[in-house]
Amino acid sequence: MRAEPPRANRQPFFLTSPFESSGALVVARHAVVALLLLALSLSFLTLTAHPARSQSTPLACRAAARIDEAGDLTLYAVYNVTSVPSLLVVPARSPVSYFAVENGTTPLPVQYNGTDLLVAVDQPGLVNVSYLTLQATSKEGALWEANFTMPCAGDVTLPRYSTPVYVSPIPQQVFYVNGSPVLVMPSGPLTVEYMISPPTTTPITTISSTTSTTTSPTTTTSVKPTPVTSYFIPIVVAIIVVGAAAGAAAAVLRRRGGAGPAEALDDRDRAILSAISRLGGEATASQVMNETKIPKSPLYRRLDKLVRLGYLEEVMKGNTKVYRCKRGCS
Repeated sequence: MRAEPPRANRQPFFLTSPFESSGALVVARHAVVALLLLALSLSFLTLTAHPARSQSTPLACRAAARIDEAGDLTLYAVYNVTSVPSLLVVPARSPVSYFAVENGTTPLPVQYNGTDLLVAVDQPGLVNVSYLTLQATSKEGALWEANFTMPCAGDVTLPRYSTPVYVSPIPQQVFYVNGSPVLVMPSGPLTVEYMISPPTTTPITTISSTTSTTTSPTTTTSVKPTPVTSYFIPIVVAIIVVGAAAGAAAAVLRRRGGAGPAEALDDRDRAILSAISRLGGEATASQVMNETKIPKSPLYRRLDKLVRLGYLEEVMKGNTKVYRCKRGCS
């Protein structure tokens, strides 16, 4: 029996052969080792030459949208750009104003191609993109409908005292802030139907009656309680009168411009008043539209609002309705 060589002196199987003296096998063995080393080198060079293929650098983004009581939509999006140059594409529907700021100070050029805002970024950092549109909502009766696209996940705040009726896709969370519903939505197109119904309060009046007793030194006489109805009717009448007076006072205040927070004027309202002032103190809706570039449907909603608050009045000149400034035009 042939004795095996000591374990410490053994060589790997691909380096040993029973034909050690064969020169061709030695050359083949070295060639195999060389090919293995060449394959490993090529793999390493491929990984180091194309690092972008082995890792991705997605943009971190967070959005927030707000719809006011007039149906106007303002959307904000913050992007954390780590790879430059980059082109941000923000879906927007007929925006009337928009801007982009890099790192909070540097304005960036923005282009609108009819469907999206395009922002070219050449420096890493935080990029804020926002826009205002008057055509994201429509109204039929008391039902409002909003259709727009969230560029990334975020919050959608509806008008105060509104109630969501239909939301698609299903929100991830719903909560309220100062009476306004807030929907936590994913990115992508969304549809929200809602109704606005300001809360009404009914005063509660409590009326109590007592029985009085008169005591004399000699006799004790109990005075019969007066029937409640003798006091109840005048009090109810007084409450009705006071309530009617309060309602009339509130109506007068509204006509004089005493509006609550939900009826406060915004930039679009003031732009309409300024346009009518520039047009001589009175103008048609078409003239105001040409002056302010506000679309027809949102413009009529705002004109009705300004008439209701006492800033404008409607005057018929022949067959043409003219909006005349009463106050607040400058």
